[in-house]
Amino acid sequence: MPMGKDVFINACNYMAKSTQDILDRNQLALDDLDYLIPHQANMRIINNVAENLKFPKEKTLSNLEYLGNTGAAGCGIVLCENWDKFDQGQLIVLAVFGGGYSYGAMLVRS
Repeated sequence: MPMGKDVFINACNYMAKSTQDILDRNQLALDDLDYLIPHQANMRIINNVAENLKFPKEKTLSNLEYLGNTGAAGCGIVLCENWDKFDQGQLIVLAVFGGGYSYGAMLVRS
């Protein structure tokens, strides 16, 4: 069973990779992205993903400070909490990482 530092490194790398992959597949650049919603495991991972991508932290959304780690529901909760704040047509990526090193990203247009 993977643990500790190995999970941290892989979570950071794979969420950044899946974010870039979904943008590439849709012929978009990181500059086209309005917001990033990473898996809500912990702030160290969220900040590291933003740094790996060179994506602004102020456009990287989280609710960890008041909900903590909500598991698989985390990204969906953040998306719903912020939906009314998004302008129509903005691009948002939800990037996730899970047990067994599963990972993925979804591109949403508001």
